[in-house]
Amino acid sequence: MASRIPQAFIDELLDRTDIVDLVDGHVKLKKTGRNYSACCPFHKEKTPSFSVAPDKQFYYCFGCGAGGNAIGFMMQLANMNFPEAVEELAGKAGLTVPKDDSITSKAASAASQAKTQARNQAYALLNSASQYYQSQLRRHPDRQKAVTYLKGRGLNGQIAQRFGVGYAPAGWQNLMQELAPKKEQEQALIDAGMAVEKEENKRRYDRFRDRIMFPIKDYKGRIIAFGGRVLGDDKPKYLNSPETVVFHKQKELYGLYEARQHERNLKRIMVVEGYMDVVALAQHDINYAVATLGTSTSSFHLERIFKLVSEVVFCFDGDAAGLKAADRAMHTCLPFMADGRQARFLLLPDGEDPDSLVRQEGKDQFTARIVDATPLSDFLFQRLSQDLDPHNLEHRAKLATDASPLIATIPKGIMHSMMEARLSKITGLDKDTLAELSALKTPIMTEESNIQDSANTQQKNSATALDAPTIRSRNSNANDKGHHKGDSREYPDYPIAGAQPDHLQDAQHWTQEYHEQHQATSTDDPLTALKPYFSATLPKVQNPAHAALRIILRHPETAEHVPQIPSHLSALKMQDAGVLIQLLNTVQDMFQTLKRWPNPAELHIECATWDAWPMLRQLAAMESLLPQGNYPQQLEEAISRLLGHHFEERLNQLLHLASQPNADASIKKQLKELLREKEELQKRLKSRQ
Repeated sequence: MASRIPQAFIDELLDRTDIVDLVDGHVKLKKTGRNYSACCPFHKEKTPSFSVAPDKQFYYCFGCGAGGNAIGFMMQLANMNFPEAVEELAGKAGLTVPKDDSITSKAASAASQAKTQARNQAYALLNSASQYYQSQLRRHPDRQKAVTYLKGRGLNGQIAQRFGVGYAPAGWQNLMQELAPKKEQEQALIDAGMAVEKEENKRRYDRFRDRIMFPIKDYKGRIIAFGGRVLGDDKPKYLNSPETVVFHKQKELYGLYEARQHERNLKRIMVVEGYMDVVALAQHDINYAVATLGTSTSSFHLERIFKLVSEVVFCFDGDAAGLKAADRAMHTCLPFMADGRQARFLLLPDGEDPDSLVRQEGKDQFTARIVDATPLSDFLFQRLSQDLDPHNLEHRAKLATDASPLIATIPKGIMHSMMEARLSKITGLDKDTLAELSALKTPIMTEESNIQDSANTQQKNSATALDAPTIRSRNSNANDKGHHKGDSREYPDYPIAGAQPDHLQDAQHWTQEYHEQHQATSTDDPLTALKPYFSATLPKVQNPAHAALRIILRHPETAEHVPQIPSHLSALKMQDAGVLIQLLNTVQDMFQTLKRWPNPAELHIECATWDAWPMLRQLAAMESLLPQGNYPQQLEEAISRLLGHHFEERLNQLLHLASQPNADASIKKQLKELLREKEELQKRLKSRQ
């Protein structure tokens, strides 16, 4: 017997498919009241009799009688059978069609049906909550403070009604008493994100209290979440619903449904930071603003936007947070910039947001700002060239290495070629060189090449590498004066041109030290045995913390090889180790947010507010001039070298304890264990050569 498609999947497919979008892709629809109309695609007619109802997700032709849901439309339009139509729509929705046959378990079918039921229950509860909040704005005894606030922001009743603005009164269980009067009904409110259960005492209460409420709708107009703006002094000032079975904040845009309802054929969409900005702009007849919901602009947002319009404008405050949001939006936007699409950036004056500025200037002046917003191409070069001197070769090298990978993400076409040509003109590098930079792929050095490189360079550079003042002892002390100032003279560990690679020098130093130790006369006293084993100064190489920082700043993807922070980094007393931990954590956090490893420019933007940024910036600029190598291995070895620092710190501490009159036998035991650990580290490093 032929397998059939589970009904639960069909329900989910229809839930994810907007019939208005589907039909509009084949027949241009025109808004007529609550519905949309067009000439019927199934028979010839001059007067439109074909109607699509977004609330019912249904189409019907009053001329020929054709009607149905999205699956039926595909079947009739393309002469498909039912499974073919489902496959077609599933592909558009990014779903895989399952088969309900003997292999499919009853438990899986039951789980799918339960998920559908949970979604339907959430939609119903959230709709009821919105009606409740709107009624409280009209009737609650304390409604006046909410009305006064809205009027003070310049909103009239018509706009408030259009966006479904409401009021959540003060009190712990107002909504629960209204929608979940029975104990067994409370869990559904918690699952929908409208109530909270406190873990300590299992007490349940309303999530939103004494707040102006903004319902968040999906593309079909269903309420999926809420945003609340506090009226008092409670924190946080703005509060969004949590993730639920119907709400995924990275995929939704506040105000998009209302914008499309107002104008079906939008010409542009403007992304702003908050729902109050969206409503205030609509009050001034700027009806194409949307807002992300507590997240950066995501690829999901841009996919949805560019399906509707060819132009997006990012409007952010002109402060540091606004600049950071704009930078992130730029990076996310680049892969979507196919020819014919536009992205522009509008940064507002300090202290202003769209809400305040549009009330001061009015629609015309604010619209003029939108029209004159900075194109993405200009914005990219402005941000990456900030504080760089175009006449400085190192600065031009940094711009090339930062910009090339970003430009490479733009789809091939006219804009891609023009951006490459512009970068080539600024840096003076030809297209082939820029192409190599954009790839940022480096060959892995073989064992044979490592050994040969070491032999070729050791004699030539030994005097320079060991004696030059710029490569002097690297004992990094957190108490050093002025350690993180921007002056490059504060960082004597920059490699000299032609110097031997750091990991080879260090391993060679340790190998020689190991050999000398085992040639020494044996003794039973661990203190005597250990003193020559650890050199009085660190190996004559660059600060390994700086080496690790530089590698990550230029090649953030190498952090993939350090999924957990090694314990010895936290134990180290050097300040640079703390910066390295912060950088590793930041890269890992960005990977979780972006679902990919950040590129160097994105990481530098994230670090630009740190106290250590002057040092990091110089390290990043210098690394771009180093010869290429196996960066993951270099990072691992730099972190291993920091373990050597940790051994020395522990040794000094144990030697101090052992010198005390009342020192016990356990100190010598710990010293022997420390020696064993150091030997194991040496063996690991030696095995890589």
